[in-house]
Amino acid sequence: MNGSNDLEAQKTEFIYFSNRGSAIFKQALEPLGGRLYREGDRHIDLLYFDQYGGKIPPQQATIGFTLIDRQRTIPLDNKGQMATILSDAGMAYPRVYFDDIDVPDEPGSLWFIKDPMATAGRGIKVVTREQISENFSFGYIIQEAVQDLALMDNRKFTLRAYVLVNKGKLFLFADCICVLHGAVYDRHSQDPLVHFEHSSYMDADGPVQLLCFKKHPDFEQVMRNIGLNIGVVFSAFSNLMKFEKAHTYCLFGVDVLVRTDLSTVVIEINDRPNLVHTKMINQEINVPMVRALCCVLDPVRAAQLTVDAPRFQTIGSL
Repeated sequence: MNGSNDLEAQKTEFIYFSNRGSAIFKQALEPLGGRLYREGDRHIDLLYFDQYGGKIPPQQATIGFTLIDRQRTIPLDNKGQMATILSDAGMAYPRVYFDDIDVPDEPGSLWFIKDPMATAGRGIKVVTREQISENFSFGYIIQEAVQDLALMDNRKFTLRAYVLVNKGKLFLFADCICVLHGAVYDRHSQDPLVHFEHSSYMDADGPVQLLCFKKHPDFEQVMRNIGLNIGVVFSAFSNLMKFEKAHTYCLFGVDVLVRTDLSTVVIEINDRPNLVHTKMINQEINVPMVRALCCVLDPVRAAQLTVDAPRFQTIGSL
């Protein structure tokens, strides 16, 4: 990828490699001139590689754009570290505690007990204040449940927003994945299907639905609020990423709840998120998102996007 602005440069082949959502990257980048890395290639222009579990990227090629070192982003991905940093920055909603004796005595209030590093709702327990001690294990976190929620079809929904960090700037993708949970919402319910369970989202006949949020009547207002909310939250992590080199970037999947007044609450940040969902979500959101990501990193490629193609918008600086 080079900085030339002529038309030929826009069509020049570039090499990419990803070990997450490889089919998504193929669909997204081939129309821009991307080609999958082959053994023997001496350079990779765009690398999206998660080294979790000891995986090692190609060693013989030089690298252009690459992910920010995970050691710099773990404090966002780890729910406990994230909560501590946000609290130190004066952001304490939803409240998070690390010991059951610290949770305020609010009879009947709901709380989530979570493994700080678990994903996809694994290991979460929904408990009342009175049930915390019998369910809490040291090393887990206790997170306040947000209960004054906007609903869709009388059900709770969680939004997955894609956030890109590059050159000290924050970018928000133009649409969100909407996870519409499987049971009618009751603010006092402890049923996982009401609050977070979504393992059946790939089942067309299952209770959980994945939707494109852009079709929601309050889409524009909520997206503005998400941009403001994420800008404030990420400012607390500024020193971890603002000094990264121009060829490094990171993609985050940020989980957001919408309250009855349409204000938004960031509940989790996922570093190097899952990019494979239903066929509809892949085509409408994930593929265009990866294509837009490439065009942020190498703006010359943006000339190949259609006028109505969804893009990342700058929402702030670190």
